Order: sequence, then structure tokens, then C-alpha cells
Amino acid sequence: MVIDGNILKELQTGDGHMGEISFSRDVTALGRREGTIEILKAMKAVNIVHIGCCGHFHNIKKQMENHSHFHAMLIQTFKNVIGFDIEEKSVEYLSSFGIADIYAKDFVEDTEEVKDIISKKFGDEPYVILLPEVLEHIPNPVYFLEKIAENYGSGQNKILISVPNAYGFGRVRDALLHNREVINMDHKYMFTPTTILKVMCTAGIIPEEIVFLDLYKYSRIFKKPMLGNTIVAAGRFEREGK
Repeated sequence: MVIDGNILKELQTGDGHMGEISFSRDVTALGRREGTIEILKAMKAVNIVHIGCCGHFHNIKKQMENHSHFHAMLIQTFKNVIGFDIEEKSVEYLSSFGIADIYAKDFVEDTEEVKDIISKKFGDEPYVILLPEVLEHIPNPVYFLEKIAENYGSGQNKILISVPNAYGFGRVRDALLHNREVINMDHKYMFTPTTILKVMCTAGIIPEEIVFLDLYKYSRIFKKPMLGNTIVAAGRFEREGK
């Protein structure tokens, strides 16, 4: 769903009024990895910077063996992909599978080194910063995105963010039927569609599109995409970075 001017105006309002945003009923059967790749294609992404490229260390071997590791899927689909991850042992281990151009760097703290790596790979060409299932692990997501906007929000660069959906069918079902929450214990936040868009706006990112992925069968049948387990939001930077 495209974020039009009226929705953007509502998102950028912070006066405390009770607002309402209605989302498109368009549905897709795609999972988050395949769906994110299709969104990148629609964005005509040529150069991609993948943050958190390794994923969870304990999943790397299995995902590489069954061809479901997301970074490996990206480099099979797109020509120019760089990956960054803060966990050095994960970078070393993923590299042992023949994956190149991945670096153990903190994207928001090691900015000069990261910029140098990006410049050597992409030159002055624009790129898409991909943050898949990262933001929910960050203690201060607004600050994190602000630093990205400040340091990398120049030219025609874009950003694509995916996060778990607080309204995901499985989570709603667990709350309604079992009065329980099943969650990765490293997650600090759970976003709704509106709150992830608000976080982006607060950090100086203008959201342009939102898509729901990982829909259960009945969410698709009854056209309830807002119950998808994953939210993907694309945006551009509000102001020129450094």
C-alpha cells in the first residue's frame, strides 16, 4: 500500500489526537524473505546494504544447507550486495560457506569504516539499506534510525524495514485463546503497522509503502492482510545525511 499525502500528514502529527489509518486489503501468499525480495525488485534496487546479514548464529548452518538463509538468497538475486553484522563469530562462520562482502561492523557506530566499504563497492551510486527483523532487537529504535538517516540518508538512498507485526494472526490467536505471548526474548519492541510508520517519521524517514507478509491461509481467504505476521515498510530520507 502506498503511503499517500493524507496518511503521511496524519503520521507526522504529534498532537495526541485519536487518529485512524485504514490499510489496503490486498493480500499476498509470499513469506517475508521472498516477499522482501519482490519488494526490492519493485524498488528497482541495484545496490543493497544488508544490516544484520548473518541472522541468528545457531540458524546459519541449517539455513545454508536448506537454501533459506536470507543473505544467501539476496546475493543469488541481486548483483551488488554488502552485509554488515555486529557479531564477529557469525560473520566468520557465514564467510566459511563462501559468502563474500560481509563485515563485522556496527552500522551506526563504525560509520567512517562502513562508509569507506560502501564507497569502494558502490562508488557514488545510490543504495537501499535493508533492515530485516533488526529493529525489534534495538533498545532505542528511533535513535538507531536517526543515526542511519544522519550518516547514510544522502542522494537517492532508500531504506526497507521489516519487523514482526503485533497484530499477526498467531499472536492474536495466542492472546485470545491461551492468554499467552510467545516471543524471542531478545526482542525489545513489538510494532503495529502505524507505530513502525510513526517511528520512521520521528527518525526523519518518510514512509512510502507498507506491505504485510507471512499471512496465514485464513487471513488471505478473508482478506485480512493486517493479520500478517510481518510488516515491511519502505521509505526515503527526509533530509540529506552527512
